Order: sequence, then C-alpha cells, then structure tokens
Amino acid sequence: MVQRIPKHHQQRGAVAVMTGLLLMLVLIPVSGLVLDLGHLYIVKTELQNLADAAALAGGKDLDNTDAGLNKAVASGKAIALKNRYDFGATLTLDDSNFRFAASPDGPWYTLAQSLGNATGRTFVEVDTRNNGTPQQINTWLMRVAGSPSTSTYSRAVAGRFVNTVTPIGICAIDPTRRTANYDYSSFTEIVEYGFRRGMSYNVFELGSLGGAASDPYQINPVNAPPNACNPSNAATNTVAPFMCVGNSAVLPTGVGQVYTNTGVSATLDKALNSRFNDYSGGSQCDPATAPPDINIKEYDCVGSNPCAGVSAVTAPSLWQDTAGTSLPSQQSVSTWASSSGLYTPKYALPFEATGGNTWPSSPYTRSGVAGQFATYAGHGVLWSYTPAIQSNGTTAILPSQVNGTMGTSNMYGSLASGKYLDDSGSNPWQTVGAGFTSQYAAPYNQTDPTYFQAPAGRTGTENRRILNIVLIDCRTPPVGSGACGVMNAVGIGKFFMQKKANFGGSPSLLNVEFTGLVEPVPTSEVKLYK
Repeated sequence: MVQRIPKHHQQRGAVAVMTGLLLMLVLIPVSGLVLDLGHLYIVKTELQNLADAAALAGGKDLDNTDAGLNKAVASGKAIALKNRYDFGATLTLDDSNFRFAASPDGPWYTLAQSLGNATGRTFVEVDTRNNGTPQQINTWLMRVAGSPSTSTYSRAVAGRFVNTVTPIGICAIDPTRRTANYDYSSFTEIVEYGFRRGMSYNVFELGSLGGAASDPYQINPVNAPPNACNPSNAATNTVAPFMCVGNSAVLPTGVGQVYTNTGVSATLDKALNSRFNDYSGGSQCDPATAPPDINIKEYDCVGSNPCAGVSAVTAPSLWQDTAGTSLPSQQSVSTWASSSGLYTPKYALPFEATGGNTWPSSPYTRSGVAGQFATYAGHGVLWSYTPAIQSNGTTAILPSQVNGTMGTSNMYGSLASGKYLDDSGSNPWQTVGAGFTSQYAAPYNQTDPTYFQAPAGRTGTENRRILNIVLIDCRTPPVGSGACGVMNAVGIGKFFMQKKANFGGSPSLLNVEFTGLVEPVPTSEVKLYK
C-alpha cells in the first residue's frame, strides 16, 4: 500500500528558498551599488587630480601673449597624459577642454576666442568632458541590474592675477619727481611723487573729477593700452572681484598707460572692506580668495564723525600727542583749506580742482610760514603702519627726531605742548610683534590688544590691508571718454587702509597711509581656485 505524503509536507523548505532568492535579488544590487559607487569615487578623484594638474601646468604659462595661451594648452595636454584613471586608462585632452578668463569666476573664452585677446586672461579652466559628454565608466555588478555604465567628469580652475595692483588710480601729488627731500638740518625725509611715508591721505581728495573733493579713477583691471579697451571690463561687477583680491592685469612694469573710468562705484567699498573681515551688504568677496587681514584693528582719529569720538579707548591717542592737548581731529592730512587754498608746495591738487596747474615748487623747502602747511591736528593719523623714512629710502626716522623738529622747521605743523609721537619706553616703536614680517615697528604689527584685533572665525593674512594703487599724471586729462579714457601712470604707490572704506558717505572716504613705492611690481602665485 502506497503512503501518500500530505501536500503541506511537500512544501516544506519553500519559504527558505524563496527568502534566499529574495535576499539575493536585494543584496546583489545593494552590493553592486556599494562596489560601483566606490569605483566611481576613485575614478572621480583620479579625474580631478588630472584636471588639477593640467590646470596648474597651463596656468604657469599664461603671460598675456598668444604664445602663452598655446603653451598653456600644450602643457596641460602633456601633463594630463602622464596621469591615469580607471585603473590605468589615459585621457587625451584637446583644445576644447581648455578655456580662459581674466578672473577665476569667468566669463570664459575658448582658445580660438582668446587668441588675439590674451591680455589679462591669466586663468585657465580644464574640463575633462568630451564636448560636454562626461567620461563613461563601466560598472561591475550594477550591470546585472540593468546599468552597464555610469558617467563622471572633473573641472579645475588655476591661474594668477598678473600682479598685485588694485584697480584704483589717484593723481600723483608731484608727478614730475619720483623722489625729493625735506631737510630738517640733522636728517632728511624722503618724498615720493609728493607723498610722505607714514601720512594718511583720503583718495577722494586725490582724484581730478570735479573739485577738491572728487572721485579717484576706477582702472580697467583687464585691458591696457596698446590693446583695445572693452568697456564692460570696467563695469562694477567685473571690477569688484579684482578689488576683493587686490590684483589686476595692468602695469606689470609699474609705469605706462591705463584705461580709466569716470569715478568709482559707491558699492565697491564692500570689496575693500573684506580686509576687515566684513563680507556684509552683498559683498562679492569670497573669504577663500579674499581673506581678512591678520590684524583688523581700525586706527581712528578722535572727534566728531567720521572720527571715532572716544579718545580714552581709541588710537591714535595711544601713540600720538602724549600730552593729549591736540589729538588728530581728522583721519587724513589736509590738502585743501577754504581760507588759504592749497597747502603748497607741500601739497597740490590737479588742475580740475584748482582752476589751473598747481604743483609743488622746486626745490622742496620747509619755511614754516604760518598757514602754508597743515596744522598738527590737520595732519591726521600718522605712522599707524610705517614711520617716516630718511632720504636714503631705508632708514626709519625716530619719534624722538620728529619731536625734536618742533619749531620753525617742524615736520607735522605747530603744536603748543606735548609731543608729536610717544617716544617713551612703552610705545609701539620698539619691536615688531611675533608673527609679523615688517622691518619697521609700528602699531599695526603689535600683538598688544591696544593695537591688535584678530578676525573672528577666520584665519587672517598679513598685509591684506595694503593697496597697491596706480599713481597717475593728472596734468593731462584722459584721452577718450567713458570707461576707456587713456591716462599716463608714473608709478605704483603702496598704501595701508587705516580703517574701513565708505564710498557712499558724505564725504566719501578711503583713508590710506602711504608706505612707499612698489618696485618691482609683485606678481601673484599660480594656484588652484576651483
């Protein structure tokens, strides 16, 4: 007799089999996804390394010439072939993988579009895509799930701003003499194109666009004669990134011609104020490329607006006029007085502001005639970054020497009592603080909280508050109109921002302390930006 097996006994183990099959259906795709994502990540990293290397190699060759553009492409292609991706594969780049621009944010132009327009295009973008198509990567286990391949690509931007010249132009006080001297019997003071080291100037009094209080020039940061001028390169949105970083493509030798725009946009003060860790108000500055200074302490005058107004806690009462009888009541030196006109020959303004060409007489003299020079209070905030320098261009003038000039041949105007500068044992003129590289001791390079304030939340960069500004010979008006007026530059001045800029105020303010001439013009390093 045959024994029948119940149906439910025949189905024993079916659930386990089905569970196993379901697990396989789940685990294989999941495992495949993990494995293939790891593969994709490795390939993506390898392609990024390839793009970075090609961009850096190309960026080093960009020199404002067509030959430099071609060399950059050739160098990028060569270094790309030395890199491997996806377990040994090579990637051959062609011209379409390279584009060029005047800033790391573009706008970008192909090699063909850039040839003949090489000036200022010192940034290269390398994109590994083939005419917009990413690299195809074969999958391993995901092909079982119906995905035989995936894609990825990488992009890199490298280059440099041609030099560290901020695209601002001011009139040289004395464009005819690179150097001159003031004689104080026991020592002399160097004067460079009419500017004195350690003295603050408001650049809105050193333009030539409409009177004693006038705009400086906004320099086209990309184009310079004899190359053609593109007016759009002088637009505020184009200029702002250059202001943020403090670089441009003009005047690589320090002299020559520049394209000037008629005035500086009020919103550009935000670009300059990034140096004080201020990125508010719609600033276009990126802290990664435009970091704050290592010391963001503002050095204010004392008195009513725009001074700080609290003498007990505010520099420069801490290092100027220790008797406290005549603190600087304005931020920058007086170049104009309504009662007596220009302070000449010590100071002068362009002919648009005076009705005629008025420049310092020769030789420079220090007669001490009452009313000829600004008063002590009218000299503004002194020596916040650098002392005055003797005529040899290197020897610092000591505070005690300055204080010894009080009389008929005084350096900084009449002072009834006290001293111009603190020359006691406890003052900022003794040593340079730790972490600073300056050869001269001054309030800026001290670590005492009296003079120092670190940027909150960010790592600062020393000397970010330095602006290398174009010095223009304003005796001749711009040739051309609008954003493409050609003017002659006699040099580059190195200026220190004593406090934040305010282009929209009344008056407009950019108070900068003259620290010397820039020779040779420093270039920027080539680095990756994206």
